[in-house]
Amino acid sequence: MTSTTHEETAAQHPAVFRRVVVCGALADVCASPDRDLVRNGIDLVARASCAEMLVALHEDAPDAVLVPAQASSGSLAEVIDVVHRWASIPVLVGIHPGEPGRGDAERALDAGANSLVTLPVTAEELRRALAGLGFAAHASTQTVQVGRLRVDAVAHRALLDELEIGLTHREFSILHFLAARSPRHVPAGDIARQFSPSADPDAAARAVRVTIGSIRAKLARTADHGDAVIQTVRGVGYRVNA
Repeated sequence: MTSTTHEETAAQHPAVFRRVVVCGALADVCASPDRDLVRNGIDLVARASCAEMLVALHEDAPDAVLVPAQASSGSLAEVIDVVHRWASIPVLVGIHPGEPGRGDAERALDAGANSLVTLPVTAEELRRALAGLGFAAHASTQTVQVGRLRVDAVAHRALLDELEIGLTHREFSILHFLAARSPRHVPAGDIARQFSPSADPDAAARAVRVTIGSIRAKLARTADHGDAVIQTVRGVGYRVNA
């Protein structure tokens, strides 16, 4: 039997995901399958156009956006400026390899792009680009503190009011995922897509709800009002508000 190292397990089950919204079809932008994206801690969401992406910035709550240099029918500089002003998040611009992309690269940098990636980008390349923007190269090295709750992915410990919560690996991963995105709401379907990418979406979302119920029960047993740490907004999703 082949043993699985701690590093391999962490790579297969990242504790925190970075959401990147892209303009255009995922197949045109990304060269990696969903499973590789999951292993690299990336939640890639497609919007059909730059205009649709801008309208949905608040709803999607991305950590960064990826705009192909040729995707904008208007001014690339305007798109970048709006993202910076409305969401205060980095803009990665995708360019084509070789000589055709040189002009696009110069135009993107002049327009205020935070980083350039060559299309189609792989999950590993995208992870490195995000790391270059200041995002952790491996989410599993992060400790997240939200009020009374601290989730330490290095030690694999979660504490509420300094009292340790006994969680399974899946429960810990989901709690860390929610805490890292606080105060944003995360739909059950989004959580399911990260941790069960190959499962039936409806069944996986139901499993997420059951897991969150189990986490709430353990939070309640650990400290007073612990069951209120994970809040639910019907039709929107879950968030940590400790």
